[in-house]
Amino acid sequence: MITKSTYDFSGKVILIVEDTETSNRFYNAALSRTNATLLWAVNGDEALKKADENPNIDAILLDLNLPGISGFEVLKVIREKNKEVSIIVQTAYVLSGEEATCFDLGASDFITKPIMLDHLLGTLNKHLTK
Repeated sequence: MITKSTYDFSGKVILIVEDTETSNRFYNAALSRTNATLLWAVNGDEALKKADENPNIDAILLDLNLPGISGFEVLKVIREKNKEVSIIVQTAYVLSGEEATCFDLGASDFITKPIMLDHLLGTLNKHLTK
């Protein structure tokens, strides 16, 4: 059960790039009380389009395992266009070297699934209040 958050991300825009309904429900429940504006993308193409259309995005929660364009490619393309946005990679399947590859491509942070609510909110807070 997700409890009331003490985090206030008013005025912040978070793009959630996730293709599973279960994860999207978790993110919605976890972040709906933070007062952030939430944008959603279910694949890499949609993520790139949303990032282009919304240059005011403050943070991106990016799943690596996406249909179509991979999360790695999404990370690379967004980082080439936007050096400032915080990109927090999240994945359930960490293979050897993936975390280092993500940081080499410009990830701001890396979290693994299952994601704990406190860890998610703390990580976002670190990047949204810098």
